[in-house]
Amino acid sequence: MRRELGWPLCELGRIRLRRGDIGGAEEALLAAHDVGWDAQPGLALVRLAQGDVAVAAASIRDAIERPSYVPSKELPPDTDLRRAPLFEAQVEIAIAAGDLDRARSACGDLSRVAGRFESKAITAGAALAHGRVRLAEGGTAEAERHFEEAMRLWHEVGAPYEAARARMALADAHRAQGHAPRAELEARAARTILERIGVMGQPERAAHANVADEREKAREPEKSGAPPLHVFRHDGGYWTITFEGRTVMVRDLKGMRYIARLLAEPQREFHVLDLVADEAGVFAPVDIATTEPGLSSSVLGDAGPLLDARAKDAYRRRLAEIEEDIEEAQTLGDGARAAQADVERDLLARELSRAVGLGGRDRRAGSASERARASVTRAVRQALTRVREHHESLGTHLHHTIRTGTYCAYEPDPRVPVVWKF
Repeated sequence: MRRELGWPLCELGRIRLRRGDIGGAEEALLAAHDVGWDAQPGLALVRLAQGDVAVAAASIRDAIERPSYVPSKELPPDTDLRRAPLFEAQVEIAIAAGDLDRARSACGDLSRVAGRFESKAITAGAALAHGRVRLAEGGTAEAERHFEEAMRLWHEVGAPYEAARARMALADAHRAQGHAPRAELEARAARTILERIGVMGQPERAAHANVADEREKAREPEKSGAPPLHVFRHDGGYWTITFEGRTVMVRDLKGMRYIARLLAEPQREFHVLDLVADEAGVFAPVDIATTEPGLSSSVLGDAGPLLDARAKDAYRRRLAEIEEDIEEAQTLGDGARAAQADVERDLLARELSRAVGLGGRDRRAGSASERARASVTRAVRQALTRVREHHESLGTHLHHTIRTGTYCAYEPDPRVPVVWKF
């Protein structure tokens, strides 16, 4: 019965994961896989808990696209029923990866399964999944309704762990709406349930710690006259952020990790390749030149500068000529000529800005640096948008102090010290 041992090993892995024993969960799930059992979605959720979002997303996607058909009396014979837990996990992982389109698709699949089998438990899971997606999209009021429905259904089913997770999600939605007292009540109720059933693992303790305690810690420097202490801490699938006395929780995104790295060392410039290499471990600085001898951002291979020196000189000469044309057209009152010259000037200026980065550095055609620059900039902007939705003044502060490009930096006003705790 070697293969049949896989089912209890998977259940052991799930229990350990819920208790916060990530290493033990991984050990049990890998053992289940070794004896020929399908250990998903447990293994994907372990990777998510370890912070390896990319591997988690790839694992759950592969499990859904290429399902394992292991004959067993412990598993339902219907394919859709087997895939329901995979869809639930994919929603959580896709949101953590910032892939809302895939999360919405998984929600739709989960709702279809719930409707087909009229299962209260699967319907509750679908409600929780829809709430998470709506919260990630900024639809907090609708998210609250989904979380309340999930909480009610899980209570009716008699599943305290799932009900507690729904209450924690509801607390996040209340907090995003600015309803701190209601959020703290739900979070406290969830913690009480988890502690009672003995599954209050480290991720839950970290992600749903008492916000009031965090706020009080942030105020301690103010009492002594020191610069105010701000918090930007990674707690499982969330970031706990305290700024100007207000604490919020923001879903983990790749851009949030880039921001945290910049905040850790104000005024320091980070090359985007270092940020990309560092992203898997939130605070594990990677110097490509030292970790890979002979390899640096300048030797990763490219097709040369987007514009060579001769082309840039030609562009600049033409821009100077256009300025003269515009002045002459305005003097003669020739609006059409001035408008045409203005359009050409904008086109040339955009081409130059595309080819030249901060400090006049050439951008390389097809280079790793250019691809990383675009990726990091996009991720940081998405994260800043999410932060501003939860905490407008912090979003404004970061928008004005974080510089992106080939070299990124956090540059607060040195006359107003900003101290971050991680």
